[in-house]
Parts: sequence; structure tokens; C-alpha cells
Amino acid sequence: MTLAASKDRRILQVSDLHLSATRAYYQDNWEMVLEWIEAKQPDFVVVSGDVALSDPDLWEDLAFARRQLERITVPWRAIPGNHDIGDNVVSGSMSKRVNADRRQRWLDIFGLDYWREDQGSWTLIGVNTQILNSQGLAAEGEQAQWLVKTLQDVPDDRPIGLFVHKPLFMDHPSETVVQASCLELEAREALIAPFAGKSLRLVACGHKHQYRSFGLDGVIHLWAPSTGAVNHPPDVKMWGLREVGFLDIRLGDQGIRQRLVGSDFLFRHESYVRILEHGSILKSPAQAAP
Repeated sequence: MTLAASKDRRILQVSDLHLSATRAYYQDNWEMVLEWIEAKQPDFVVVSGDVALSDPDLWEDLAFARRQLERITVPWRAIPGNHDIGDNVVSGSMSKRVNADRRQRWLDIFGLDYWREDQGSWTLIGVNTQILNSQGLAAEGEQAQWLVKTLQDVPDDRPIGLFVHKPLFMDHPSETVVQASCLELEAREALIAPFAGKSLRLVACGHKHQYRSFGLDGVIHLWAPSTGAVNHPPDVKMWGLREVGFLDIRLGDQGIRQRLVGSDFLFRHESYVRILEHGSILKSPAQAAP
């Protein structure tokens, strides 16, 4: 398949940066990502969540992460992850779950938590999946109304790329098991329903610190790995490649091309080693950002 280069848009997806001013374990990789962006000048950068190291209540880490994103020299947008505003109410595993205060902190520091961007012949939509099936957060209904209205303005045949933090599912979209690794069925169905009749062609996520790419029913699903570190010991079940990096995505009139970048030059930090040694990431020794 040959894409018309003049109509392609180069979208960079970076995810799970896990940045911190006082525990800057992965700052070395972020510096190299910024160098790559400066050299390649993609059309747009999507940051798909978990910009902060670990604790969604550490304002200092969120503010530091915002300053790091401001160093990106091309247009960019970000969506929050579980370490930024708290875990999902129903399926999350973290003790700190999403609430109105944590979401508001994101808005105060980063601005929007859901957005639309038109890139060439494509429409890109970023959604805050942490507030789905929240069982009471007003922001969930507000986002749902915004999504319906936004999609009404998108022509039915215009390709759409959807960016979320957590995968929609692990094995198949009708699975009912509730797990922290992905959206539960109710959240998944509520998110996807408004896209009926539209040309949803791409769903891209982060969260799992794994690279995965597959097609299902006309939709390409991409999992961006972490720019910072891999998770879990090697003997834990993986759905994708246990690697660090980021995604270089080309969107054109004829289709999608993508590749994993960075696994050959970023440091493959192993977060589980640090956790085993110190008990948790936040109990690890301080390491100031340069």
C-alpha cells in the first residue's frame, strides 16, 4: 500500500512518561525523546497519560511533568492516566481513585482532559477514560455529551483516531472480566457507542508499558509502550512486547502506518527491580532532575 506522502500526517504517541522532579528515574529517556522530536518535527504529539511518576496527589510531580511537556516544540495534546488523576472507580487497583478534585487539578495544570484535533484528512479525539463508569462524577456526563456533539460534526466517511489511556479490552471486546488493565464492559460500551456509523479506524492507548498492534473489524488497535520503563518480571503474562519506546504513526488518505521507535536507544529501565528493592516507587531514594 502506497500512501500519498503529501497528505500524510506524522503523529507521535508518547505514553507513561512517569516524570518527577525528586525521583527523576526516567528523565534520561525523556531527554532523548525530546531530542528525537526536535530532529524529526512530527506534525502532532499525543501524550496518552501517566505523565506523573506515581501519586496523583503529588502536585509537584504534575507541575514538573507539565513543564516537561512544554518543552515539546510541535503542537501537542495530553490525556490523563490513573497516576495523574486516580484510578477508575469500578475496575481500578490503586487505592487513590479518580474524583472531582483530582480531575480539577489536571485541568488547572494541563488544561483539557478531552479534545478534538483535525490532522489532514483525519480527526483525532482524546478522551479521559479514567472518569468512565465513575458512578456519580458530573464530568463523565459532560464528556459523553461533548463526544456525541463532536462526532455529529465529523463526516461519516472521515477517518477517526481515538486516543485513550487504558486499553479497551485485553483479549476481545465482549469480555466481561473486570480488571485494572483495561476498561470494564460498561465503560467500554459507553465509550464506543457514539462512534456507530462513523469511520473509527484507530484506537491507540498506553498504560500497559507494552507495544502491541493488531486489527479487528476494520479498526487498528495500538498500544504505546512507556518512554520510561517496563513493568513486571519477565514471567508475568504479557499481551504485547515488553519494551520501552514510543510510536511513530503515519495517517493518510489510504490508511495507517506505524512503527515502534526508541527501543534501540532508550534505556530499558526495569521498574519492578526498584519496587522489589525498596517496597514501592515512592520509597525509592530521591534522584533530582538535572
